Amino acid sequence: MLADIHTESLAELLAQVHPKQAASNGFHIFGSSLGRGDTLEIQGGPSSGKTHLLFHLIIDCIIPFQHAGCADVAIVFDMDHSFDIIRLNHLLLRRLTHSVGLDTSAAEFVAQQSLKRLHIFRPTSTLQLAATFSHLATYHSSQFSGEKIGIVAIDSMSSRYWPDRFIAEQVRNSFTSHIQPGSKHVPPLQHVLLALESFSRIHRPLVIMTNWGLHSLDNGVASLYRQHLQPLPTLSSLPAQPDRIAKINIRHPYSENMLKLTVHVTLQNIDANTWCSSSETQDGSAQFLVLLRKPNSSSVGKFILSISDEDTSLVD
Repeated sequence: MLADIHTESLAELLAQVHPKQAASNGFHIFGSSLGRGDTLEIQGGPSSGKTHLLFHLIIDCIIPFQHAGCADVAIVFDMDHSFDIIRLNHLLLRRLTHSVGLDTSAAEFVAQQSLKRLHIFRPTSTLQLAATFSHLATYHSSQFSGEKIGIVAIDSMSSRYWPDRFIAEQVRNSFTSHIQPGSKHVPPLQHVLLALESFSRIHRPLVIMTNWGLHSLDNGVASLYRQHLQPLPTLSSLPAQPDRIAKINIRHPYSENMLKLTVHVTLQNIDANTWCSSSETQDGSAQFLVLLRKPNSSSVGKFILSISDEDTSLVD
């Protein structure tokens, strides 16, 4: 009799009654709003502006309401151990002095207070990343329970690609020689996605994942890439990378509960013929084309990301 009664976890119940944040409180870029609960993947080749676009969003998140920000907490998982906090602080001060109009002293004070809302973790493996996500709710309640988490960012999802792939190769060889039939291998990244989805279901941050662009679909022009990370979510219009490693990525019984991608961004150099060499303007800034895609849509939004020593800007 008890088996016939519908059951659900407390997390699932809270997710159903949790109101989605209004678009007016979201991140206004790309001609629309990225709201709480959205998942954004930023993909591109080396030095294509992925982290600078992330900087742009983090600044929107942590600066106060009165300065056109969200005054929320941003949590960054620096998988490359190269997140440049000095550069972020420089861009933050530039935003406050030039766009907001604060004097230097006031801008430095606001920047200092804003950076207190930034929390950076540096896991050394994919499994350590998953374990950190599993304890992130406890960290939130003990360190800053009175504040909302606006952004959870992973920079970069691909940083452990080759070590994880090496392990997957070893597991694949074990399957053919030592492991009994019916054994299953759950890839480390799947643990990350399950833990992240569980956290996101309750706290509803904007989840941002930067990702390498390895396999171009358009004859070398980096307008679209195959997804080389399995089982990272993809839009319905973006094909996954066919890879023999994927053959051992046996689906977890709860894989249908993993994170769903809502926005995909590809970054490419303005001049496709000089990919990975900066397309510079007269003022010395590098410009990159931002291509935005959403699920079940063939339309592609186009924007320009301009990066200089002093500032970053995003225009349509």
